[in-house]
Amino acid sequence: MISNSIKMVVLTVAALLFTVSSIYSYNRDLDVVGYVSSTIKAVGWASSELEMEVLKFDHALTTLAAGTKGADHVQLRFELLWSRLNTLIEGEESRPMREQPGVMAVLTALFEQLQQWEPGVYQLADNDRQTALALRQELEPYRHLVREINVDSFSGANVQQQLDIIGDIRLRSIIYLGGLLVSGALLLWLVIRENRRNRYLAYHDMLTGLPNRINFYQMMNRSLAQAERRGTMLAVHMVDLNGFKAINDSLGHDVGDRVLKVVASRLRVALNGQGHVARLGGDEFVVILPYQKQLEAQRSPERILRALSGEIRLPDGYLTPRASIGTSLYPEHGTTMAELLSHADTAMYYAKHNPRMSAQVFEPGMDERRLRSQKLAVALQLAIENDELELVYQPIFCLKSGHIESFEALLRWHSAEHGHISPLEVIAVAEHHGLAHVLNQWVLLGACRQLREWHQQGDDHLKVNVNISPEIFMSGELASTVSAILQRVGLPASALVLEITEDTSLWDTASSVDNLTALRKLGVEIALDDFGTGYSSFSHLRQLPVNKLKIDKSFVSDVTTDQRAADLVDTIIRLADSLKMEVTAEGIEFAEQRDRLAQLGCAHGQGYLLARPMPASKVAGWLQESRQQHYPPAG
Repeated sequence: MISNSIKMVVLTVAALLFTVSSIYSYNRDLDVVGYVSSTIKAVGWASSELEMEVLKFDHALTTLAAGTKGADHVQLRFELLWSRLNTLIEGEESRPMREQPGVMAVLTALFEQLQQWEPGVYQLADNDRQTALALRQELEPYRHLVREINVDSFSGANVQQQLDIIGDIRLRSIIYLGGLLVSGALLLWLVIRENRRNRYLAYHDMLTGLPNRINFYQMMNRSLAQAERRGTMLAVHMVDLNGFKAINDSLGHDVGDRVLKVVASRLRVALNGQGHVARLGGDEFVVILPYQKQLEAQRSPERILRALSGEIRLPDGYLTPRASIGTSLYPEHGTTMAELLSHADTAMYYAKHNPRMSAQVFEPGMDERRLRSQKLAVALQLAIENDELELVYQPIFCLKSGHIESFEALLRWHSAEHGHISPLEVIAVAEHHGLAHVLNQWVLLGACRQLREWHQQGDDHLKVNVNISPEIFMSGELASTVSAILQRVGLPASALVLEITEDTSLWDTASSVDNLTALRKLGVEIALDDFGTGYSSFSHLRQLPVNKLKIDKSFVSDVTTDQRAADLVDTIIRLADSLKMEVTAEGIEFAEQRDRLAQLGCAHGQGYLLARPMPASKVAGWLQESRQQHYPPAG
């Protein structure tokens, strides 16, 4: 603020100096006009040109001494001055000027002086400051002489005859001065307005209009100082959109920009005039809110998430933004901006990779777990490159006949350094550290190769189910990736079933339909995994070209004990039948569950009751045994 005030003072002083110099120049111009108007235009022009060339030569010497221009510029001005002097001494059009008393003597003296300077001028170097200053000192008398010739020597004796001309010139000078002052005022106004605009742009995000990172840091420091002074508390909420990069990649930056604008607007509304919100960059926002009780601070993220969860209308459909929020509290989690932002970012990281929650308050020990994630990312990349991961396979049965329809490929990783890593943690690490795409390719390629091997052994009726990460699905590259892998392995597309969660496929209907349609055209089957746990509605489901539904195990576990769960499963099965979709129930652990699902018309089942996941090396023997005594159908 102080620097801007100084700038305004400087601009005001500059405007005043501009006005004073304009008035002074105006009066001086009138004096010159009074002198010049008494002689002919040719004489006035010639004398003015002489003075101008002398002044330009003097200025060239000054710039050389100051180091702003080189010796070549001085030499050029010297040659132009000499050329002008020759014209005045010898030119016929300059004869009236030479006839004036004392003019020829000055011209001759200046000509002789130029002859004496010539060797020194052409020997000047760019850094020859002393010589330039010496030449200026020698030129000083001639500056006064040519000035006298130009101004003092041409005051006409017949002044009365020039009054009308002088009056006309004076009137025009007043008009010119007025225009000059108006132009100066307009220029000053434009400078002030531009300064305000530049200040706004320097402290605000151009896309959303929210305060930017620089502005936020200032607001944060002010808020912390005020909280410390008053003894109040602050909550810092780090807000990050889930899968925003995929939106930009699949739907284009215009859609991404619209999402950011809507999110920014909704954040403003959610604050209701309290606290501050800023965009730090990309899809990352931060909110500062005062609070009185910790419960109040913990409820704020819920309010923000509700404000963001509404649909955004797009030209080709709609999109429902989802966000993850990490919260740190002042002074509980830190007293400096760096501490609070770091802890809020850490909490946001855990919220982003915890499928059961979208908001997380910082807890001690989270930093260590985040460090573990970074170490796991390095180890995971090496494990992928060295083919150290493992796929196990869990059969999916036909509940009516007891025959095996397919195997679901499940990822396993046992690290020599970190021990057994859960699949959910592996996927979370891969998605957060940019390894999701290469991990998906590794799983797809491995599962397809294994299925091809089983086909060659005679079990060519089998299919393989592969779970797909949201990253590769939303990037729009899935169809091309799957096609390339199928061609490479030599596996028919009809043998591959891709499992995609509701949340993955329903980010936006338009893009989801395009991605799924491209896969279905290849002949790949699509299963909507964990159905019933996401945000989809039946109308959304109707638009997606999927041909399989997998009922989440949370419904299966209660199907024999909770009538509402049984009714819901029944509704899902009947809905799937009407849409010509096959249904698979996950997590079957008891015979009663299997039998109840079969009674409700569920086609396929999967779970520990039927078969546990097994290494690929044991599948061949297991299949041989199952041919002889396969799993019994539901009773």
